[in-house]
Amino acid sequence: MSAELAIHTLPAPRDAAATTDAVTALLSVTSRLIGVLEQEIEMLRGMKPREMQSLQHDKIVLAAAYEAAVRDLQADEAAMTGIAPAVRAELRETTERFQTALQANERALRAAKDATDRLLKHIVAEAERQRGQANAYGARGGKAVAQPAGAALSLSVDQRL
Repeated sequence: MSAELAIHTLPAPRDAAATTDAVTALLSVTSRLIGVLEQEIEMLRGMKPREMQSLQHDKIVLAAAYEAAVRDLQADEAAMTGIAPAVRAELRETTERFQTALQANERALRAAKDATDRLLKHIVAEAERQRGQANAYGARGGKAVAQPAGAALSLSVDQRL
């Protein structure tokens, strides 16, 4: 690629006002994404996984918008030097809040997954225990023969709460 062509493909430098507008848009998206993460955490803590599904579309759209805004600002890092110190401080504070919300969301998701895994292990263990007992009547009216320990076990889980 020639140097002349490379110069024409670089993004045009942005002025301080355009950079401030881009940072303001990033702040707005980040704040909305923090709100969605906090709602999701509350739903996880309240054991309301079905309600979380309503947030997923917003979470995906906001995450994509956040990523695009960050990428846009990183493309012209020199322009960031022109933003007002108050806007820079707000960006730093909002980024810290976002990181805190992400960590809390990860912990809540991991805790919910671990709780579900433990519950399923207990269900399977109880089903295995009961399978070893003859709890039914056979074709001739006597107790049925218990399933051998290595036999396949079929379970279904109703996910409704």
